[in-house]
Amino acid sequence: MALGVMARVHDTFHGWDYLKNMSDYIAVVQCGNPIPQKPNVRVVGAGKSDVEIQVIFTLKGTNNASPLRLQTQRDLYQGQNYLVFGYCGDGVYSAYEEYRVVLLDELFSTNLIAGKTLDEQIQILLERRLII
Repeated sequence: MALGVMARVHDTFHGWDYLKNMSDYIAVVQCGNPIPQKPNVRVVGAGKSDVEIQVIFTLKGTNNASPLRLQTQRDLYQGQNYLVFGYCGDGVYSAYEEYRVVLLDELFSTNLIAGKTLDEQIQILLERRLII
């Protein structure tokens, strides 16, 4: 009998600068439908949320992504916009620690951050989060 074990290490929050530098992808996404779970399959260590997403604005990383999905420990809601600090591979954004996914207000507009530096974009989006 063969047994395989995989563990995911959750890191503590070290500050926004550290998170910005350690994230391969930073994007504003809108959540769509949850990804249906396979019946009779339980994935240990899987995130709370596994949803389809649409990338609205890419702050860091490539922006040529096709329809994607996001996996995270945070509860996500369909139609809501989020600022995501994560990793992307095979069409899946991974942002498991809850602090990597920040809920944005419903009035988010790309005009607020277009043409700004990455630091300015993040600051504006986090300030907009405080309005909620």
